[in-house]
Amino acid sequence: MEIESRTAIENASPILRPMGFGELLDTTFSLYRKNFLRYLGICSFYFFIMVIASLISLLNGSIPRHEWLAIWLPTLFVIFCIAIIVVNALMSATAQAYLVGNIATIKVFDLGVRRFFACFGGLLLYGLLAIITAILIVFPFGLISETLPMNYIFYVVLGLFYFLITIFIAAYFGTYWCFFAAAVLVEGKSIQDAIRRRRELVRRMSFKIVGTTMAIFLLYSVISFILRFSFSLLFALTGLINMAEFERKLGSLMFIQFPIIQDELNLLNILLYAINLSVDTITMPIWVIGAILLYFDQRIRKEGFDIEMVAERQGG
Repeated sequence: MEIESRTAIENASPILRPMGFGELLDTTFSLYRKNFLRYLGICSFYFFIMVIASLISLLNGSIPRHEWLAIWLPTLFVIFCIAIIVVNALMSATAQAYLVGNIATIKVFDLGVRRFFACFGGLLLYGLLAIITAILIVFPFGLISETLPMNYIFYVVLGLFYFLITIFIAAYFGTYWCFFAAAVLVEGKSIQDAIRRRRELVRRMSFKIVGTTMAIFLLYSVISFILRFSFSLLFALTGLINMAEFERKLGSLMFIQFPIIQDELNLLNILLYAINLSVDTITMPIWVIGAILLYFDQRIRKEGFDIEMVAERQGG
């Protein structure tokens, strides 16, 4: 096993047992509170690379377009890679916190880097499957819609359908990748073995697991929005940003904004970007912790992993 499972303070780790949805959420936030500074330290790498990316984006318009793209495209790739390493480290940290009771930051980053290519390959695989699935589902409905009478209600219903399908497909293959990555990071599996491992753990319960993952991610999104909205509203009420501009920018609080360009460089955009990036950094561990706990819950339910751990600790 890649994650060390013995410690002198075994009682600091949660009791391993099957969890209902409520207990899973409670354990998620419990681990997050106990290890907040550790998680924040891991996510700070993502924060700093995004700040650097925002500074690079300001070059847009001040240098020739082709030169800016030559800098910006590799920057996007680096952001993507560092984001994977950070998520890998968060997953490994959660496994340590859950099994051991503490987090060795250097070790989880080392593991995240060493297992980067396997997790990166899995992400490309499941991402490609998600895109192909979305096309195969959405395209026929698009052809059918061309033959049906068009009105406002039809467009609303069709748009809602496309939105829900997209969310479900993203959650479906996102869940598969999380279980795949957990097998790579926690059990040290190769790409092929991790794919088989994911099938073993998810078989016959995929829709229930995907539904749980969607609920966790929805909760994470709601918490992120509330925090972004609260800080932005505070700035608006104190006069740091104009209330009318704040109302126009309200929709952007649902998502982290990309780095701004020079033409959009104003106090409102700077504040909103700083808020979104800070909140994204702080809340990122929530969905990762939930996903890893769901992975362990499946191992406990299907394989008696809790009994295995008890036997290992008693034997150690």
